[in-house]
Amino acid sequence: MAGSNLLTQIDTIDLNDLVYVERDLNFAQKVGLCFLLYGDDHSDATYILQKLLAMTRSDFRQSDLLMQYAKSRPETWKRHLVEALCIVGARQVLRRLGFRWHELRMHYLPHINGIALHVHPLLKSLYKICEELSLAQSGRLVLDVGEKVARQQAGDPLRFYHHTYLEVFLLDWLTRRCIRLGDINATGSDVQLLIEHLKFNDLQEQARLLIDTINSNAPDEDQTVAPPLTIKRETQPDSQQASSCSTGSAASSSASIRRRNALQLSRENAGIVLIINQQCFHRHVTEDLKKYLSPKELQNRDGTDVDNDRLIKVFSSMGYNVESHDNVNHLGIMDLIRRACDRSLLRDSLVVCILSHGFEEAVYGANSIALRITDIENLLCSYETLYNKPKLLIIQACQEEVVKKDKQNQLGLPFKIDVTTQSPCQHVNMVRAMSTVTGFPALRHTHKGSWFIQSLCDAIDQHSASEHIADILMIVTNEVSKKRGKNDESMVPKSNSTFVQHVYLPPRL
Repeated sequence: MAGSNLLTQIDTIDLNDLVYVERDLNFAQKVGLCFLLYGDDHSDATYILQKLLAMTRSDFRQSDLLMQYAKSRPETWKRHLVEALCIVGARQVLRRLGFRWHELRMHYLPHINGIALHVHPLLKSLYKICEELSLAQSGRLVLDVGEKVARQQAGDPLRFYHHTYLEVFLLDWLTRRCIRLGDINATGSDVQLLIEHLKFNDLQEQARLLIDTINSNAPDEDQTVAPPLTIKRETQPDSQQASSCSTGSAASSSASIRRRNALQLSRENAGIVLIINQQCFHRHVTEDLKKYLSPKELQNRDGTDVDNDRLIKVFSSMGYNVESHDNVNHLGIMDLIRRACDRSLLRDSLVVCILSHGFEEAVYGANSIALRITDIENLLCSYETLYNKPKLLIIQACQEEVVKKDKQNQLGLPFKIDVTTQSPCQHVNMVRAMSTVTGFPALRHTHKGSWFIQSLCDAIDQHSASEHIADILMIVTNEVSKKRGKNDESMVPKSNSTFVQHVYLPPRL
């Protein structure tokens, strides 16, 4: 099919075909298509934004979006639609319309960013960015740019939380005129908010795509935009930076290293602290679960409420959203962790504290059934919402070895949870902080709380402003290892870390 024949084929598309076209598109393709077709006109963008929001709130997603588009642009809709279908990769729909993909690909160049025949070139580039960003990256963009938009404008915020459909948020910002496309040559465009965010979050390729799209479509050289200044992440407040400049060269060098390599968690988006506080235990389980019950009846953990209250106070002071749950069964623990992971997309970190009885590599639910600590860790690392984010698992529980007889009889062993990770990289920035090394009990005072949790909270209180998390845990190990009980009891905490940078807790009030 030659170029002229392709255009002839496009002209044969009938309005009645659009019903079947739209039926064959999945919802993500519909969102992308509407963004590309409606986004370059303010009134149209406002209309389609409301339509898409209504569709996301309904299980019945049949619509006439394309028919409405065709009726609003009777002279141009066919060529715009075919190009947009190429960009979203709707090959099956295009084949049913009688097109050959390789010919469309040569004509419309959907694989080449920043170049478009009919669709606005910035819409094409923005759509490509939506496709390239991970769910976590999309969530971060929505949070950051959304906050800046809210500061610039009054009015109701967008009540939409599905960051998979990033195009919906872009449509909202277009209707608020916080970002602008300009004319078909991108003259008069303003996407600086997006460029700054992309650069700040090390998405240089995506930032460059927007800059190049504007420059390559500008009709005259004097209308090209200069790349904005690179924004470097700072982890120190202004007061600390000022004091660093006034100190000697060694201190200045140290501050420079922290700014360059460290991650400073923020109070605003610190994250969730989930506390599982097991004080009482029972053995009322169904018959199929009885083989997992602890060999011996588990005693009440007097003093654990002191630890719970201290953890709430310390982490709340840093801006964390602390959620404490008492006496949770083994499956309830996993469910609470899953729910915390689901809600961590826009958070900087997640902390899970489990205060319970335990044994080697396991920790008990309130129903006297244990979970493998490795399974809990794998669960935390398996969520994309927490990918590459600091994840801290704090375990206050004995870690004594399993009695050989019980191990041979397969009694009282941990309940196996089917959770795995697909890549070692998912385990980056994971820390497990144990109250004791394997093979020994964890000591707890019935009135003052446990040695480990109380020392951890003390260390955070005293050192979080100056020391990163790994060093704080080292301080805790040092302090606890020096303690001695009335009968010369001792304990040594243990921590494992896959941190790839120094991570500093949020500033305290």
